[in-house]
Amino acid sequence: MNIEVCCNSVYSVQIAEKLGASRVELCQNLLQDGLTPSLELLQEVCESHTIPIHVLIRPRIGDFLYTASELKQIDDAIIQALKFPVAGIVVGHMNREKGVDPALLSHWRALTQGLELTFHRAFDQVAKPFNVLEHLIEAGFNRILSSGQQSSAEKGIPLLQDLQKLAGTSLEVMPGGGINDNNAPLFLDAGFKSIHLSAKSATHSAHLEPIIDPYILKNVITVSSK
Repeated sequence: MNIEVCCNSVYSVQIAEKLGASRVELCQNLLQDGLTPSLELLQEVCESHTIPIHVLIRPRIGDFLYTASELKQIDDAIIQALKFPVAGIVVGHMNREKGVDPALLSHWRALTQGLELTFHRAFDQVAKPFNVLEHLIEAGFNRILSSGQQSSAEKGIPLLQDLQKLAGTSLEVMPGGGINDNNAPLFLDAGFKSIHLSAKSATHSAHLEPIIDPYILKNVITVSSK
């Protein structure tokens, strides 16, 4: 499997690259489930590493129902990220009906042409996941990051498999949420091509910003390559 690591610092990116992860989702404020990284962090990472970088674009904590002003912030952040040699953009939203706006999805696809485009875990809050999946395929998204609308991706495997079966080769469903070195083999056995994790230590203090645990990531990469 491809191993995507959620990183919030230069140190975490260094570890991910050194241990052989496939790519990085770069963000900040993991304690708040991840926000758009600063341009300073993005620049430093891109100047010193060759691992593919996918940039999370999320302007604030809370729900994914964005105002016109916040959508402009998202556009501006995407445009800024495109000035760097990034490999992909990670973005998402939800409307008042707990669905998505097909026109907005197509707009994001046009804005990020040539890069991989991932719809983030806003997907786990939509009311009709199969309908949303079809909209994402039609818009040309490459990937969905999801826990299968459960508290962990392990619990969401049945829905994730159904989504991938419907998507076929048109879009990749990437499990994420609570994945570690103990349960990573389950996703390999279930046929997934990629997984997403932060590889944070289980003993890390809950009030501190998570830091990647090299031991956990190394184990995940080892078991996922068998």
